[in-house]
Amino acid sequence: MQTLLSAWPAVVLLLPALVLVSAIVFLAKGDRRSFAFLMALLACYLIGALLMEFFVFMAARMARAGSTPTVPVLGTGTKQLLETLSNPRSITAPPLSLPAIAAYSVLASYLWLLVGWGLHLRGKKGGTAKKKPAKTARKPAKA
Repeated sequence: MQTLLSAWPAVVLLLPALVLVSAIVFLAKGDRRSFAFLMALLACYLIGALLMEFFVFMAARMARAGSTPTVPVLGTGTKQLLETLSNPRSITAPPLSLPAIAAYSVLASYLWLLVGWGLHLRGKKGGTAKKKPAKTARKPAKA
């Protein structure tokens, strides 16, 4: 566990690089199914970032600190989400807390990426689909 805690920031920073390399390879090979699988992973993180932006905005709106309401800058929630993901202590956080879910999502993303590569490597090669045999030409009818 101590090794994972010390390597956690590198593990988190390596994930976007692997996703980018995978996307380039999948597009170059023309594997749309694996590329769509990868885009689903990115969509999950985009939804998470949007939810964090919403939560930070709503928390700032509800916290009436003094007479001047604090308006968060756009990107605060995403920055907070990225800091939570890369924090090594998020691995040891209590279950079902936001840091723990963020840590588990990084590990689940590696599994998702591994399954995407499995689909890519196991998938059919382009152009090897079975072709229907050509029908023999019919002889013209005699008059």
